[in-house]
Amino acid sequence: MHTFGRNAGVVQTIDKPLVRFGRAPENDVVFDPEFDRDASGNHAEARLEDGAWVLVDLNSRNGTLIDGERVQRRVLRGGEEVAFGPKGPRVRLDLVGGAAAGANGTVAAAPAVSAKPAAKAKNPLPGTAAYPAHPGPIAGARPPQSAARRPAGPAPVPAPPAGKRVGQRTIAMLISSAVAAARGRSPQKMSTRVLADYVDKRVGAATAGQRRTTVLLGVLLVASMAGLGGLLVWSRSSSDDIDRLRSQLANLPPDDPRRKDIEGRLGSLHPSNASFGRNLYDQSKKGIFMLASGGQGFCTAFAVRPSVLATNAHCVVAARKHGGTVVALENEGRGGVSFPVVDMRTHAAYRGNDQHAITPDVGIVNISGRAAVVLTMAGHQELAAVGAGDDVYLIGFPGRLMDTSNPAATFLAAHVGRVTNSRGRPGSYGDNWLVQHDAGTTHGTSGSPIFNGRGRVIAINSGGYLESNDETVAGRKTEVVKASPYKFGMRIDLLNAVLR
Repeated sequence: MHTFGRNAGVVQTIDKPLVRFGRAPENDVVFDPEFDRDASGNHAEARLEDGAWVLVDLNSRNGTLIDGERVQRRVLRGGEEVAFGPKGPRVRLDLVGGAAAGANGTVAAAPAVSAKPAAKAKNPLPGTAAYPAHPGPIAGARPPQSAARRPAGPAPVPAPPAGKRVGQRTIAMLISSAVAAARGRSPQKMSTRVLADYVDKRVGAATAGQRRTTVLLGVLLVASMAGLGGLLVWSRSSSDDIDRLRSQLANLPPDDPRRKDIEGRLGSLHPSNASFGRNLYDQSKKGIFMLASGGQGFCTAFAVRPSVLATNAHCVVAARKHGGTVVALENEGRGGVSFPVVDMRTHAAYRGNDQHAITPDVGIVNISGRAAVVLTMAGHQELAAVGAGDDVYLIGFPGRLMDTSNPAATFLAAHVGRVTNSRGRPGSYGDNWLVQHDAGTTHGTSGSPIFNGRGRVIAINSGGYLESNDETVAGRKTEVVKASPYKFGMRIDLLNAVLR
C-alpha cells in the first residue's frame, strides 16, 4: 500500500520474483515523476533470494529507509514501511503467502483486508433484517399480563424477492404494513395518491435546507462571476487609460504645467496581472532562438515573420566571422529543432567600427524553415508612449549559460531608464530610438526581444555603456574601464528599414 506521496492509498499486488521501484515508467511500482521527486528513476528493488525477500537500494540519490533507518540491503519479514528518500514516497510491504513462500511468494503493496461487520442501520424499519428481534421469554417465566391479553397482530406483508421490480401500490402496502406492525395495529389500505402526497410532504420537509443551500450557492456563483467580469473590465480600462495618458504626456513639452497632473494620474493606475511574466514566457518561448556556429552559441534572435528572425547587426557581423554553417536553435527544443541560416542583412546605417557613436544595431537572418511562434511588434502609438519607469521584460541566452545541446532561455524583468536619441539626449519621436534599461544582460543576450507590459516587442537588446574611473593600482593612478549596469536596446521600428 502506498502510504505517502502522490499515490497514497493505492494498493498494488505483484506476483513476480523481482519487483522494481522508482519514478521511471519501466518500474513495477511507479512513483509520480513530478510530485515524488525524492525518489530516483530506478530507486530500489525487492528480490526473491533462497526463499526470502530482500530489498536492495540501487545507489539511489536520497537513499532507501526502512522504518526510518537508511539501508542498502535488508531481508523483509513483511509489514515494513519503506521510504524512498527522507521526504519521498512511502509504501508498506506485506508478503502474501509468507516470506518463505518460495518461488510462488508474492510481494504486496497492501495489507490483508479483514472482513468487517456491517454497520448497524440507524432507525431500521420493523420487519427488516436490521431491526432487532425482541428476545423470547426466559424458560419457566410468566409473560406479562398486558402482553398475554394483547391480540396477535396480522403478519406483515412479505417483501418481494430481491431484484424484482414493484409498483407504487406495492410500496404503499409494504410501508403501511411496516408502520402497522410497529404500532401493533392492522394495516390500513393506503391509496397511491395518498402515499404520493405523504412522500412529497416528507421529502419536501427533509430537503428544504438543501434547497436553501442550493439557492444561496447559486447567488454566490452569480455574484462571483459578476465580480470577475467587473475586474476584467476594470483591468482593460486601466490599461487603456495608461496608454492614453502616456501618449498625451509624450506630446507635451517639458515645461508644460499639465505634465504634473498627468504624471500623478499615471502613478495611481497600474495593470493588474500577477501571472503576466509566466504567461508571456509560455506564449513566446517557441519564438526565441539561439544563434550558433560550430557548436558554440553567440547571440539571441526572435521570429518577426515565420522565416525571418530579428537580432543585432553586430550579431550578423559575428556570424559572418564564424564562417561555416550558422544555425538557429529553438528555445527549449533540446537541440533537436534547428534551422540553417540562409541569408543575413544589417541596417544600412550601422557602423560597427565607429567606437564613438551608437548606430542602428539591428539586423535580420533568414532561416530555412518556419518558426512555431511569431512575436508581435508594438505599433507607433505604443512606441510613442514608452517612457522612464515602464516595466519591460527580456528573454534571451546569457553567454555563460549557453548550451547548444539543450537551449534554455532566461527571463528577465527590468525597467526603462530613459528613452533618448543616439547621443543620449531627449529628442523628437523620430530620433528617440535608444531605449535604456537596467536588466542584467551579457553578450549572449544581444538580440533578445524587449517586451512591454502588453507582451509586444518594443526594442531589441543591444549592449551596454562603458564607464571609466581613475583608480590607484600598485601606487599609480590608472584609468579603469568597467561595464555600466545600464544597458540599451534599439527601438523595434528600426527593423522596418531592413525588412523592406
